[in-house]
Amino acid sequence: MGSMLSLAEQLSSARLMVEGLKKRADVVSSVGITEAKTGELEKSASALAALDAEQEALKAQLKTKTAEIDAEKKKLAELMSSTKKLVKIAVDKNDWLTFGISDKK
Repeated sequence: MGSMLSLAEQLSSARLMVEGLKKRADVVSSVGITEAKTGELEKSASALAALDAEQEALKAQLKTKTAEIDAEKKKLAELMSSTKKLVKIAVDKNDWLTFGISDKK
């Protein structure tokens, strides 16, 4: 199992290995693969699957939060634009810098 496998492939491969080790424990025990070793492999695969699920949930939260940020940025830009236009009407252009407006006209 190399790093070239996707996470899903690696997890699937590990599950198949665990199943095979359990079914053929009598044969693999002769090369030192114990029930404890099989349990360790199974536990590691389960931990990785749980971490992957947690990461996917965080990605979904990030996507949602990014959409919220984008919506609020758009709202702020629209408010700034309309307010800027009103300030330009009400205030002499020599005082525009007071409002952060660097436009010339």
